[in-house]
Amino acid sequence: METPPRKKRSPWKIVLIVLGVVLLIGGSAFGYFVFKANETAENANKALERGDKSERRDETIDLTKDHFSVLLAGVDGGASLEEGRTDSLMVATFNKESRQVTLVSIPRDSYVDIIIDNEDPFKDKINHAYAYGGIDTTIATVENLLDIPIDYYATINFDGIEDLVDAVGGVEIDVLIPISGRATGNVELEPGVQVLNGKEALAYARMRKQDPAGDIGRAGRQQQVIEAIINEATTINSFTKLNRIMNAVGENIRTNMTLSEASQLQPYAKSLKSFNRETLEGTDLTLNGVYYYEIDPADLRDAQALLQTELGMPVTADEPSTDETDDSMTETITY
Repeated sequence: METPPRKKRSPWKIVLIVLGVVLLIGGSAFGYFVFKANETAENANKALERGDKSERRDETIDLTKDHFSVLLAGVDGGASLEEGRTDSLMVATFNKESRQVTLVSIPRDSYVDIIIDNEDPFKDKINHAYAYGGIDTTIATVENLLDIPIDYYATINFDGIEDLVDAVGGVEIDVLIPISGRATGNVELEPGVQVLNGKEALAYARMRKQDPAGDIGRAGRQQQVIEAIINEATTINSFTKLNRIMNAVGENIRTNMTLSEASQLQPYAKSLKSFNRETLEGTDLTLNGVYYYEIDPADLRDAQALLQTELGMPVTADEPSTDETDDSMTETITY
């Protein structure tokens, strides 16, 4: 029996949770929040080596009027956000005129050119870019792949999801597939709506081999968990929970977006009309016994053209294909 479609929460909130989730929390906790949010923002903020502006921008963007992009990266680095590889990569573009967000997921094993300053590009899995040079190399690699500027980034340590879930007191999830076994830390879950604790939510977000959809299925489950955390966090007014949330955010999230910039997104978020969600299509590729995911060139050109259009840039990709879009890979939600 198929799970009925559910209205999904828009991805702009993933960005707001990074620095200012409690901007959405009112009541008597406001004074405490102002102090704690600034402390958290200081811990979570990390500038890029390139500075505030992408080399693909003529000028630094103005969030109050310009279209912009954000790279969302889930990092598999154990207790550290400075090491490891990216478990998931999503690029979100925000169009101020159409009030639309476009979200493109890049499969973790995608075979791409890795871009490192002062070195010749070389082919490898895109999730290795983080191990080669951190978020700066990852951004340069994604910019080269999609032929767009990446204005902001937000990295989250997926092991830190356990802390975040426990901080909000558990999250309600519509579990889509059963999971069990040693690979999930002996967590066992059956399909259906249920409240998960931190360990269970992390196992559900990280499990891959038991999902018939592989990385594509895991990306969807990770987004489910993040959205559920946001749902819980934005309804909390307890000082105790608020303190735990801010500590978990500061320890497990890094971004180059300042608290002031995050607050500028609120008027845009309130008038958001729709968002598109896509995943780059491709085929399996094995080289020297190593598995890769080879992105379909035509699908890549379509994604480049779409993102460039959403950012108000000239379309440099070849003319997009006119074939019908695979509904299983693309989703449009209107509010």
